[in-house]
Amino acid sequence: MIKPTRNLSPAKGLIAAIKSDTLAILTFEIGLFAWMALTYFIFFPKPHLVPTEPGYWFMMQIGMVLGFFTSYPLNWWLIKAGWKDGMG
Repeated sequence: MIKPTRNLSPAKGLIAAIKSDTLAILTFEIGLFAWMALTYFIFFPKPHLVPTEPGYWFMMQIGMVLGFFTSYPLNWWLIKAGWKDGMG
């Protein structure tokens, strides 16, 4: 069983999760969606890649790596500010 690291009420736990994860997910999505927009409009304008093609998923993997890099500074700040717990 997982032990909670904080003794928070459900409402305070929800607020803490929103504070820590909303911004982190948003910055990740900015990197991912920016890359996928470039893939769609610039790299493969016609014909577009579709989700049934391996190239689409390869570009998605690149986008996920870029999303990691765009979210890393904010996650670092959230941990330093105490809004998010570090791993380990």
